[in-house]
Amino acid sequence: MIDLKKRCKTCKGKKVKRDKKKLSVEIDKGTPNGEQYTISGEGDCVPDVDPGDVIVVVRVRTNKIYTRKGADLWMDKEVSLLDSLTGVNFTIMHLDGKIIRIQNKPGEIIKPNSMMTCPDLGMPFHKTPYKNGNLYLKFTVKFPEKIDPKQFGAINQILTV
Repeated sequence: MIDLKKRCKTCKGKKVKRDKKKLSVEIDKGTPNGEQYTISGEGDCVPDVDPGDVIVVVRVRTNKIYTRKGADLWMDKEVSLLDSLTGVNFTIMHLDGKIIRIQNKPGEIIKPNSMMTCPDLGMPFHKTPYKNGNLYLKFTVKFPEKIDPKQFGAINQILTV
């Protein structure tokens, strides 16, 4: 028993005081959801007992544009009928902030629900940050609501092979 007059004012005789501490954790590139990082000796401290560990669990935030599957990124892109017939040429901002130009091959037609693979434009592989996954684009083609009768003849002549 500790005499009340000699008792510590901070811990009130419990030999432990509450404290907060900021810890910084370096997360590897491409770390998957649920990955755990352990910081040894930074947990709760009790007299005559070794301090515990702090376990940090990574939770990957969802993105409005990209969906992540492993190291691969998936993106839905809507293009006009004109772009699907004449070719796409647009830019996107990657998750790392880089601006990337996306173009299809000349003469290549983009069909509804077709896929385009952009090699090495995905996320870095976990524990292998110098290799990247792929970026997959899934195209939906927006068709016009109606065609002007004056343009119908010209369109029919151009598309008739």
